[in-house]
Amino acid sequence: MTAGRIAFDPSLPWLWLAIIAAGAAIFWLGYTLRGGKAPVSRALGLALILVGIAQPMFVREKREAASDIVALIIDQSESLALAGRKDAARATGERLANQLSREQGLDVRVREVRGGADGTALIGALEESLADAPRDRIAGALLVTDGQISDVPEDTRRLRNLGPVHALIIGDPGRGDRRLHLLSAPQFGIVGDRATIEARVDDPQTGAGVPVTVSIDGQIVRRTTAIAGRPFKVDISPPKRGANMVVIEAAPGAKEITLANNRAAFELMGVRDRLRVLLVTGEPHAGARVWRNLLKSDPSVDLVHFTILRPPEKQDLTPLEELALIAFPTRELFVDKLDQFDLIIFDRYRRRAILPSAYFENIAQRVEAGGALLVVAGPSDAGYDSVFQTPLAAILPSQPTGQIVDQPYRPTMTALGQRHPVTRGLPDPQNWGRWTRQIDARAPAGQVVLSGVGARPLLVLARAGQGRVAQLWSDQAWLWSRGYDGGGPHGELLRRLAHWLMQEPELDDERLTLKATPDGVTAERATLGAAPATVEIIDPKGERRSAPFSEASPGVYRATTATTDQGLYEARQGNLRAFAAVGPLNPKEAAAVDATGVTLKPVADATGGDVVFTGEHGDRLPEIRRVDRGARAHGAGWVGLERKGAYTVRASAAEPLGPGIAWAIGGLLLLLFSWRREAL
Repeated sequence: MTAGRIAFDPSLPWLWLAIIAAGAAIFWLGYTLRGGKAPVSRALGLALILVGIAQPMFVREKREAASDIVALIIDQSESLALAGRKDAARATGERLANQLSREQGLDVRVREVRGGADGTALIGALEESLADAPRDRIAGALLVTDGQISDVPEDTRRLRNLGPVHALIIGDPGRGDRRLHLLSAPQFGIVGDRATIEARVDDPQTGAGVPVTVSIDGQIVRRTTAIAGRPFKVDISPPKRGANMVVIEAAPGAKEITLANNRAAFELMGVRDRLRVLLVTGEPHAGARVWRNLLKSDPSVDLVHFTILRPPEKQDLTPLEELALIAFPTRELFVDKLDQFDLIIFDRYRRRAILPSAYFENIAQRVEAGGALLVVAGPSDAGYDSVFQTPLAAILPSQPTGQIVDQPYRPTMTALGQRHPVTRGLPDPQNWGRWTRQIDARAPAGQVVLSGVGARPLLVLARAGQGRVAQLWSDQAWLWSRGYDGGGPHGELLRRLAHWLMQEPELDDERLTLKATPDGVTAERATLGAAPATVEIIDPKGERRSAPFSEASPGVYRATTATTDQGLYEARQGNLRAFAAVGPLNPKEAAAVDATGVTLKPVADATGGDVVFTGEHGDRLPEIRRVDRGARAHGAGWVGLERKGAYTVRASAAEPLGPGIAWAIGGLLLLLFSWRREAL
């Protein structure tokens, strides 16, 4: 296409030309106001002089029409997936792309957008898609979405240069959905103490009570009823130290798009005020310092330690209370405040008249109620002075034979010990230093995790009621702390032993955990029993699948499965349950999944576009028309894209419209003629 236009090639800079024109206009205006004659001819003369300086030209151009640009943004976020509209949005976008691509002079830019941790950034994707497009070629934009977007700017006027932006909403706005919003939740809580959660249930279909349950690690701990639209509070208590996964769930409503937003979850870290340990050392010996240093170095442990200093061979008549540096408050410890101790340790304790049988009965009852007992045997435990000769025998898993083995030996992990959390993963026992004494014992019950001379039981673990018991049939662990014969992992072994006794969750025999990994989610199963076959994984949408376990180490099995959605995943294996979050625990995409035009209405109004509901399957699409620039871009049943009329110049030729000096001379002649008339 060839077209012509008038152009100028001034002999002076445009600034100077503007100054001259302004001066000429002022001169002419002043002259005319003073009653000068021939104002028209004078004005024409001045104009001809200016035209001569500007040098008019006729330019012939060979133009090529430039296609208009339209952005087609297709929402593929989780809110559409949860509502079952993701495929409908993609199919609608493909139909629109095919229709627009057949339109002459239209360049269609298609982009799919997936939601993130902060929601769906649809406007940001639109601006990025058109960032390099000339503004005189942008015909408008079409947004295929459910309307749940998170980045609508407060000032929508900056979007006007993108042409009319039309929102094509997939979904029926009248379809109901119940949602639960977590308003506030604690991050930490003391085990056994109260923590408060605040939440709200939104349901446009009802204003009545909605049943709500609160569970911790899969176990329901609270049931309540919430009034729709009103905040409510629930008190819970973390049952264990470490991570507690709290899930709040509202019962399904009469109309539901998805149940994924009926629940919210958060991780409550349980902390203990202090773990209280009572250490009773029967007589001074080298190993007592090892236990004291280990327990004092643990910031979560509050240690009460008593050492009985009276030598067993001393037989004078001096009262025990007169020999004590600090009076041994036996009644206070073993009667009044016994239930305050999480762990009681008898280290080389010899049965004497200090503690009556009733106190040992109290200890046994405390253990069965959830406490813990550790007996570190010394030579006296082979005879009648052993604590096995007290009521504690009822909860102890092994008993002495009466023999003491005095010979070097290397502690060895048993087959069970290689799988047990107390000893699993310790350094190679072949590199452990030797001990020199062991009290011979039989273990008709309990779990033998370490053995000594001739495979005799060395470390025996057991449960007693709701509590736990351990017996270490040697007082030689201190040799490892001194580096004797190369030393050994005394610190890690004794720390694990103490924390297992106090029922720390990371040392449970039977344990299931779930963690988010780069490959998806990984379930880890620790067990002392047979190898588990599979684990059931439940994704945020409630879909279930099985994943096979493979052995990672003795007693530990792992299974990994890929993930596609953000939110809370659950693993189930037998009666064990575990949870893990992929991305945010409560993603914004799942907070609301109903179709709405409210969020995009300001964008459409600011740009001259429209908001159109296309139905659940996107089958009610409006007609797309081309309209002139600045014309109305929407109406009943149709939306418009502007014709911008942009073009590209491929070649041009310019011809002067006469010499510039001729225009100037003509102007001077007119001025002279005007002066002549004025003189007559």
